[in-house]
Order: sequence, then structure tokens, then C-alpha cells
Amino acid sequence: MKDCIFCKIVKGESPSRVRGETKNVIAFDSIAPVSEHHILLVPKKHFGTFLDIKKGHRDLFMEMAKLAQELIKKNKISGGYRLVVNGGKYQAIDHFHWHLLGGKLEDEADIVNKT
Repeated sequence: MKDCIFCKIVKGESPSRVRGETKNVIAFDSIAPVSEHHILLVPKKHFGTFLDIKKGHRDLFMEMAKLAQELIKKNKISGGYRLVVNGGKYQAIDHFHWHLLGGKLEDEADIVNKT
């Protein structure tokens, strides 16, 4: 997609701190972190939302999961992390992605911490 910031990062047209990469997935630091470790895992192919992922994309999901596991181990956050997908009004960038959150959270009072 022409104006998608994540597509620009994938193409190397916009700067980012890449934390990991596979054939179909790139992982980089969030520019608006909400935790000590806030890494975005992004498919290199543009998908607008989670709802655009179909049955045939199972291998992509597994590739994302494997990269997430590697990043959890590499960053030593296995003692406390979250893998989050935002959708609808909670999705800020129109390109499907996961948030890997680990370490100290910016907002310890967050309702998600209490569930």
C-alpha cells in the first residue's frame, strides 16, 4: 500500500530499528512504546487488519509466532510478556501487526494488568 508506514519500513524507505526478520515478517521497535520492550511484528505483505488473514495464511502466522518466540528469548522477557493484536478503533496503523510487550509497562494501572 502506497502510504502505509509499515510498507515503507519493509521496503527500507522509512527508518526503523529492526529487531528480527524472516522471509515474510519484519520486527522492529515501536516509535510509541508502552513497555520497556515494545516490538512490532509485521507481515511484509500488506494486510489491513486481523480480519483479512485467511485460512491459507497459516504458515505466515506460524512464522510470526516463531519470530516472537525468538525475540522473547533474545530479550530475556520470558518471565513476563504479552502478544497483542489491536483491531477496529484500537488499531492505529492500517497494516495487520502484533505488539510484543515485555518488561516494565508504562501504565501499571492498566486494566489488562489486572485480568
